[in-house]
Amino acid sequence: MDLTEIERAFLKQLSSEPWISTPLFDHELVARLVELGLVEANLLASGEVEYSITAAGRASLS
Repeated sequence: MDLTEIERAFLKQLSSEPWISTPLFDHELVARLVELGLVEANLLASGEVEYSITAAGRASLS
């Protein structure tokens, strides 16, 4: 699977810990990673989104 440099960098960041979006974050930047099942997005009660890497996402980094 061909990932962009930005997508690969985001996955590497998530491999160490989940990330909670900032209020102005453009969620379209990671929509493809979510659709591919590489990243999981969870809506928090605060309205923010927590992103975490999936097993498939970890495998794509190897």
